[in-house]
Amino acid sequence: MSQIPMQYHTAYTWTGQGEGGEIAIDGHAPLAVGSPHDSARFSPEHLLVIAAETCLANYVLVIAGMSKLEIKDYRSTAEGELLQEDKIGYRFKRIVIRPELTVAAGSEAQGQRILEKSHKLCLIARSLNCPVEMEPSIKGS
Repeated sequence: MSQIPMQYHTAYTWTGQGEGGEIAIDGHAPLAVGSPHDSARFSPEHLLVIAAETCLANYVLVIAGMSKLEIKDYRSTAEGELLQEDKIGYRFKRIVIRPELTVAAGSEAQGQRILEKSHKLCLIARSLNCPVEMEPSIKGS
C-alpha cells in the first residue's frame, strides 16, 4: 500500500489558442482540457463529476471484492447541477450519481449495503463542498 500522505502530480500546458490546454500525468496519455463550451476537450466541470462517479465505482468494486459479492454488471450515469449565486458566481449545487448494479439473484440486499457503504467512504464525495447524492438501482440475475 502507498505511503500516506499520498500526492498526485499533474502539469497543465496551454495550447496557445483559446482556452485549450493539456494535462500531463506521468505514465498517461495527455488529456485535452478546456472550457465547457469546447466539445473536443474535457472541462473542469466534467472532470469533477467524472471524479465523483469513478470514485464511487472504485469503492463499490473494491468493497464487493472484499465482501465476496460477485458483480455481474456495474454501470452508472452522473450529473452535476450548477447554480449561480449573486456576488459569488457559479458553483455546484449538487452531483447525482445513478449506479446500476447487477448481482446474483438473492444478493440484492448485500449489493445495497455495499453501495451505501461505498457512498459514505468515497474520498471525492467527502472532499467536495456540495452534496453528492446517489440514486441506485440494484437487480439480481
